[in-house]
Amino acid sequence: MNSVSIRIAGAHGDGVESSGALLIKVASRIGLRVFAYRGYGSIIRGGHCWYQVRIADSDLKSYGEGIDILIALNQDSIVNQKSHLNDKAVVIYDPSKVKVAELDASKYRLVPIPLLDIAISASGDPIMRNTVALGAVLKFIGIDIARFNDVLKSQFGRKGEEVVNQNMKAATGGYSYQGVETLYALKGDGKQRYVLDGNTALAVGAYAAGCKFYSAYPMTPASSILHWFASHENKGVMPKQVEDEIAAINMAIGASAAGARAMCGTSGGGFSLMVEGLGLAGMLETPLVVVESQRSGPSTGVPTKTEQGDILFVMHASQGEFPRIVVAPRSIEESFRIAAEAFNLADRYQVPVIIMMDLYLSERVETVEAFDVDGVTIDRGKIATENNDGGRFKRYLLTDDGVSPRSIPGSKGMEFVAGSDEHNEFGDLVTDMYAGLDWAIDMRSKMHEKRMRKIDTMLKNEPVFVPEVLNENADYFFVTFGSTTQPASEAIDILKAQGKNFGLISFSYLLPLDKDRTRKMLEGKKLINVEGNYTGQLAKVIRMETGIEIKSSILKYDGEAFTGQDIANSAIKLIKQ
Repeated sequence: MNSVSIRIAGAHGDGVESSGALLIKVASRIGLRVFAYRGYGSIIRGGHCWYQVRIADSDLKSYGEGIDILIALNQDSIVNQKSHLNDKAVVIYDPSKVKVAELDASKYRLVPIPLLDIAISASGDPIMRNTVALGAVLKFIGIDIARFNDVLKSQFGRKGEEVVNQNMKAATGGYSYQGVETLYALKGDGKQRYVLDGNTALAVGAYAAGCKFYSAYPMTPASSILHWFASHENKGVMPKQVEDEIAAINMAIGASAAGARAMCGTSGGGFSLMVEGLGLAGMLETPLVVVESQRSGPSTGVPTKTEQGDILFVMHASQGEFPRIVVAPRSIEESFRIAAEAFNLADRYQVPVIIMMDLYLSERVETVEAFDVDGVTIDRGKIATENNDGGRFKRYLLTDDGVSPRSIPGSKGMEFVAGSDEHNEFGDLVTDMYAGLDWAIDMRSKMHEKRMRKIDTMLKNEPVFVPEVLNENADYFFVTFGSTTQPASEAIDILKAQGKNFGLISFSYLLPLDKDRTRKMLEGKKLINVEGNYTGQLAKVIRMETGIEIKSSILKYDGEAFTGQDIANSAIKLIKQ
């Protein structure tokens, strides 16, 4: 695989991300694969930020190790990014604004280009210095400037021909500047693919599954899900920005109880506020989908960095016991598919389904094949259309599989009581009768057991609650969940080139877990746990559920995402011990 990693670095307001978006568009339109990720601080505080675009002629699994080409838009870009430069990296900078004396000219290819002067000459607008730099990048990676001009026409055409021509002139100025030559000859396959982030894929999956209501209080990195639904409000979806996360989950519960497929979303801090509502959904047996996109904690932590530190919290959130499903997509494609299936699972078993994303998966951008939106099936589960009993409707009918028929409010003859207290089959509260009355005590036990029977029913009917195994005959196996899976897969390729035989055991469906089948898949293998947290929370879950202890771990909790090289390097050290 031929790949190159380009990082655009500057300050908030320098157009770092919009420049990266243009580069992504031109690469994807000619059939190249793209994997992009950004680094930024609090937008309110401003400061240094960067956007890295990795481009290749085949599928990518991480944003890459280090920088091959750096566009340094200010001095901080040199200071903050020099430690990430690969050997022979190209550094594009404006010598009137940026000094590179601290960089070893024998180690890097330093390319001074008067970005500002060329931009002013082309348009009179200094903002176009980014376009000049992108022109130079296109020459270095072997993409014809005509391809970029096509993107500029589509991007700026609404602003008029003059603006388009100014951008084209600026890009040509960088493309043809002295000392700029082709170093990476990347060739696409000509197939155009979709380019999107994990949150967008999730939102599209939810929409395809018939989600009609989405509520949230904005919180990085889940906020863009709300943005997507807000931009599609005229498509039959009601998005609601609420006053806090407590309102978000309660509104979603209400919408679901009324018959709509509903979802709410937040990050870890907001999910902390949702916990009481989660228990309410469990007691009401109301289908609900909750997105929890993890970031570095505790408290506000590092709000613009990634982590996988919430798995134990999410699995045990709220007091008491009730069934739930916890799932962590491993890729952007899976974010779409799992979001769609989450609504079916929620309806089928009348439980909360929690989708665990993280900042790395929520915000990274990739080229992906088109999703089969029309192929999404919808299963609303046991919705009663009539009351065959003839008497009062038993919303919480005691059943062998734990799932009771539910009615949509307004259905004649199927009215019921819904309360947060324990209840009988009609929904009548039994807590007021709990003065030692045998029938009330017996009803509490029967209702609790009914709800918990759903777990056995799920495990019996759904084959997904076990990990997937890649390379069954490997000498060592990485154990991953969620967003660590793709970089671990990249590490396997890196290690294979070194003569090492590694496999992968990866989890997307985390709870409930089929203990017996999972134990059989894990036992007897040399396992290395890979997680984005300090305590190895997945490994703890595996030991608790199966009795298998994973003694070797590769853990990361600095807020940065794993790369394949990270994992490969750590794995080599572990197997040498």
